[in-house]
Amino acid sequence: MKSVTFSEIERVRQGPHRPVPADPAPRLVLLVLSMLLGLPALVVAFHLIDPTAPLGYIVVPVLMGALLPTAARTLPGRLEVTTRFSACHLVGTLDDAMERLGYAPTDRGPGTVRYRMRPARWPMSRGADITVTVRDHLLEVTGPVRTLQALRRHLSC
Repeated sequence: MKSVTFSEIERVRQGPHRPVPADPAPRLVLLVLSMLLGLPALVVAFHLIDPTAPLGYIVVPVLMGALLPTAARTLPGRLEVTTRFSACHLVGTLDDAMERLGYAPTDRGPGTVRYRMRPARWPMSRGADITVTVRDHLLEVTGPVRTLQALRRHLSC
């Protein structure tokens, strides 16, 4: 597909914007620092609230909460696919790629296509829907970042 270019996958923010450093290195340092200081502080605080609670009942939920940043890849994102020809010709290729990823088209309207994960796949959630907006020479695809990364790999082959 020499006549197709892909943009970088950008996160789509829903809600108020929090100022965080744009450079990945300070973001990683901030995350590690908050984990090293915040998690032990939470364990101590919960232990002070209820000293009779077994330590496992405190530590395990805190560690599970520490895994929440790994869910960032399931947050909504946007990918733009630019073509030299009319973008409506690329929808068939997109249908095939989405089918390989376990999605089925659910709604087709003028200029938009919506895909939903098949029921046999896990997790079933409305947040996993993919929406494609078709413009002259551009497809704008919005959905979970993890799915957009897989879609870009499938389309670039």
